[in-house]
Amino acid sequence: MKKSLRYKFFNLFFMLILVNAIIGVTSLINLRNIRTSVDTLMSHNYESINASNKMLEAIESQNLDIITYIDYPEKDTLENFYKTNDNFYKYYNFQLNNVTEQGEFDVNKKIGDNYIAFLNAFTHLVEVRESKGKESALSIYVNELHPIYLQLRNTVKTISTINEKAMLEKRDAIKNTVQYSTNIIFLLCTSLTLLSLILSIRYINKFLKPIYLLHNNIIKAKEGNFDNIAQITSNDEIGTLAEEFNKMSEKISEFQHSTLGKLMDEKNKSLAIVKSISDPVIVLDINYRIMLLNDACEDFFEIKQHEVINRHILEAIPNGNLFDFISTIMDNSVEKDNKIMSFKNDSITFNINLSLIRDNKEVINGIIVYLQNITEIKKIEKLKHDFVSSLSHEIKTPLTSIMMGASLLEDSSLMENKNYNKIISTISEDSVKLLNLINNFLRIAQIESDKAILTINEWHISYAIERSIEDFTTLIEKKNITLLVNIEEKLPKIFIDLEKICWVLNNLLSNSIKYTKTNGTIQILAHKYGNNIEISIKDNGIGISSENISKIFNKFFRANNEEEGTGLGLALSKQIVELHNGQIYCESEYGIGSTFTVLLPINRGDKFEKGISC
Repeated sequence: MKKSLRYKFFNLFFMLILVNAIIGVTSLINLRNIRTSVDTLMSHNYESINASNKMLEAIESQNLDIITYIDYPEKDTLENFYKTNDNFYKYYNFQLNNVTEQGEFDVNKKIGDNYIAFLNAFTHLVEVRESKGKESALSIYVNELHPIYLQLRNTVKTISTINEKAMLEKRDAIKNTVQYSTNIIFLLCTSLTLLSLILSIRYINKFLKPIYLLHNNIIKAKEGNFDNIAQITSNDEIGTLAEEFNKMSEKISEFQHSTLGKLMDEKNKSLAIVKSISDPVIVLDINYRIMLLNDACEDFFEIKQHEVINRHILEAIPNGNLFDFISTIMDNSVEKDNKIMSFKNDSITFNINLSLIRDNKEVINGIIVYLQNITEIKKIEKLKHDFVSSLSHEIKTPLTSIMMGASLLEDSSLMENKNYNKIISTISEDSVKLLNLINNFLRIAQIESDKAILTINEWHISYAIERSIEDFTTLIEKKNITLLVNIEEKLPKIFIDLEKICWVLNNLLSNSIKYTKTNGTIQILAHKYGNNIEISIKDNGIGISSENISKIFNKFFRANNEEEGTGLGLALSKQIVELHNGQIYCESEYGIGSTFTVLLPINRGDKFEKGISC
């Protein structure tokens, strides 16, 4: 008879439910017995103790009324006494009907007799008080009534003692019952739990063994071995599944040995390579629909390939900057390009590499998006920047002290000695050069570490040029250089970081002054050039040789001439201009002079066409 998995698991669960039911019913029965014992303990005995306490309160109140009556024989006192008498008989009659313990009935009878004697003695005292006075009544109370009161009081207390003793005995009995019930439940739970565990392990192993065997065969099939047959004998759904799996493996094995199978095998290997890449990879068609994702992409963007396949990339990865970059490359048919972008609140940085997919007819079929993780590289660059900054600042402090000392010495009487004067001047000049080198280091490190450091505002370029000229007026006059400034009127404002553009102009103007001989000429020109502002600084200095013209914007490059420098100024100037989406280039002829030209876009965000050489 074929038994389904549902039937087998139903039997297993039914057995577990039955075990729980047995434990539950046994526990309820024992709890009910305990509750019955507690109810017995808390009802009759407690009520008897309460009744005896109420009777004690009544006779004690009557005793106080008697004493009061002896001193002040008033009618209200007598009425209160007899009213309390009714209250006593209320609880006395209740106690007569609540006899549960041995000897309790005899004590109740004795209480009744003593109370009647107590009432008769009080009646006699009232007659004596009315006829003979206070002293005689007091004598009756001391010699006759008070002994009866004490005897009655002790007899009533006996009721409480009997019931308290009974409650203690019942409490011990309940403890024994609870302990017995606990032992029974513990033994039952332990034995049934062990039985359930043994049966569960046995049946689960029996149920799962075919699944394990089938799982092993599936693993082998995943590795490409479809010749293995699942040897599973089971008369349930697992057996049916194993049979179908064997049929499928047989067909796949036949397919593998065919030509198409070999082609599919090669395709699967290629897909496996893509899937194994540790960085995210996305393959899109020409409509920006996702064709393929690798595991790294699924993990990083928290998506699943089967959920986003054939869907637009923005539906799966809603990142506008990434899509804009991809669409720009696709629209412009750029074969390859890359861009650095940050994700997840700038905690992860990728170098986005894009490559178009073309068929054998050069028709674009899609695009490959490869996100190269460069987060660690960025961290290393930051460490380098921090190191350079720290080192530069550490050097600047003693260097500043040296410069201050040299300045003080220049103003002192020691300067009358020409040798001292020459030494101190050399110290001062070298300190200034070293300070400039350190400042350039800091600027380059800052720009390389952060591409978003510009403070952009709208400015007239004429203002930046005028500021730069002011800084060199004295030096120009000292070398008797003719400065010609020609700025086109009504130039539009441009979006720039004024401080950094002024630094670029200062550096270019400083170089021109440095390499222009006395009585030379420097020209500064500014005019509109298409959608750009073109600034040129032209001199008739020593010029730059043709072999060095392509190297002047490299870091630490210095041409072999009589002037000394750090080799960082032009490199830093180029980086600043490029941060503004601009360009800088040089035209020079050795011995004739040089012209440095800076192009800055008028509209913020515009870029220059490629092809302008430096």
